[in-house]
Amino acid sequence: MKIQIAVREYNEKFGLARYTEAILRALEQTETPYSLVSPRYPAAVRAVHRVLTPFGLDVRRFFTTYPLAASLEKGALKHLSAQQMATLLWTSRHIHPVVVTVHDIVPYLVRHDREQSTFRHPFDVWFDRMAMEGLKKADRLIAISQYTKKTLVEALGCPEEKIEVVLYGVDHAVFRPLPVSSGLRERYGLEGGCRYLLYVGAESPRKNLPRLVKAFAMLRERMPDLRLIKVGTPEYLAQFRKLKELLGELSLEPFVHFVNHPPEEDLVALYNMADVFVFPSLYEGFGMPPLEAMACGTPVVCSNAASLPEVVGDAALTVDPYDVEALAQAVCRVLIEPDLAADLRGRGLGRAARFTWERTARETVEVYRQVWG
Repeated sequence: MKIQIAVREYNEKFGLARYTEAILRALEQTETPYSLVSPRYPAAVRAVHRVLTPFGLDVRRFFTTYPLAASLEKGALKHLSAQQMATLLWTSRHIHPVVVTVHDIVPYLVRHDREQSTFRHPFDVWFDRMAMEGLKKADRLIAISQYTKKTLVEALGCPEEKIEVVLYGVDHAVFRPLPVSSGLRERYGLEGGCRYLLYVGAESPRKNLPRLVKAFAMLRERMPDLRLIKVGTPEYLAQFRKLKELLGELSLEPFVHFVNHPPEEDLVALYNMADVFVFPSLYEGFGMPPLEAMACGTPVVCSNAASLPEVVGDAALTVDPYDVEALAQAVCRVLIEPDLAADLRGRGLGRAARFTWERTARETVEVYRQVWG
């Protein structure tokens, strides 16, 4: 069985990049032959890219996300590692047999919601719809949670029997309880003698950061030593500007630290340093950061929406993501109740131990065998 895996570059080593790395490691360990395929750029795309680059428009990056061509071999099983790559199912002759991993279809689900949609241009809408329709042409879909599978069936009409749920894992050799060095605080200007809330991820509307900031403001009225750390390079500049404006309105800017792109060892240290990890997202295909936090022994407070209850189980405090006061109260409980914090640490470590990339990779290879057989 020869496998071709279609991949694209990721700016940071969050969920999708970690997922692809895990699959490749599993194939190497089982000595399964594979090759990597990156999107190709037809002549028309290259020409348009040359014309628009001086205006700050990166056409090639767009068609890396929504590819129209790739060097696919006839007779190999293809694995498209992200749902947007399903545009290839419309344009490539030698695509079958093909497996597509669907991490989430949230942009499609919220496309009509002006507050939540992140589509910047009609082309985004058209090509995302093209990819969503392309998913129905796959021989098998891998959904990373039961929630994602549910959305595929209900929103797109994908046949349930063609969808396998394969959960993400976490690298326990990396994300684990560790002592925090004083050098970490110095590198990022983090004051000693303070308590820290941590958020890891983007600032897209679905991440619900304005409500997190408002809850943080409520908490600081009672706990002036409290600080908030937001990790992740800004991707959605309009939302990032709004977030900064809100911080200014609430006079919170001095108490919020932005860490754009820390090396992996610093990310792990930040998880370990945090008193509470907070993740109030409205929509998630899986929710990697809460899992990484639990693997580091950090108490987690997250929303009770989408896939997050599948990930955290009873090992976190979950709240209605629209209820700012409930979010603040849950975080406050963890901060003022040492027994609760200790219980969440223990439960989180136990819960996280159930999620391994080895299992993810093993179950993915089993999907290959089902399709190939």
